Amino acid sequence: MAEKDSAYLELRRPVLPDESSRFDVPPEVVTSIPNVDHRYGDGRAEILGIAVYDADGRPAHLLNPGSRVAVRITAKANEVLLHPNLGFMLRNHLGIDFAGTNTLREGIELEPMRPGETITVDFHLELPLLYPAHFSFSPAIADGTLLRYKMCDWIDNAIAIQMGHTDGPIYGYLHLPCRVSVNSRMAIRSESEVESSLA
Repeated sequence: MAEKDSAYLELRRPVLPDESSRFDVPPEVVTSIPNVDHRYGDGRAEILGIAVYDADGRPAHLLNPGSRVAVRITAKANEVLLHPNLGFMLRNHLGIDFAGTNTLREGIELEPMRPGETITVDFHLELPLLYPAHFSFSPAIADGTLLRYKMCDWIDNAIAIQMGHTDGPIYGYLHLPCRVSVNSRMAIRSESEVESSLA
């Protein structure tokens, strides 16, 4: 069975770009991981670095609610990855993962990766109005589909950034974008009118 599987995979092997077209050290690569609380995966690929940039392209140290940021993640393949999927989870100060995404979730199918190849992905986000606290990003790379995949590398709380204050209070964890309309055509009925309509 193993021989048949190997032969099948050989036939299905995707056409990869020519070696000469690759960059050895792409200029956009990030190689810094500020923090590693816990790391796990099968090691067929690894996260090399993560950074968060503000709208001006500078490293972000304070996140402003409602602002735009880019989360940049660089990963390297140690073995062949047929369906690489790169992403992150956003975690609050209580350790709760409350938001996240990945390339497949956003409709981006990455090219298969050979051993030694690196890839850098930028996730452009418009931050919601979050309460002021520390938030951390946990980057990950997997191989497979959204439903069936093998985790190659996951780093808990790789980078933490403080969320700034908003102009108004935040009730709960975040402010939901909301449009309010008042129906002025509804008449206010007296208590006696309500009782008579129910009788």
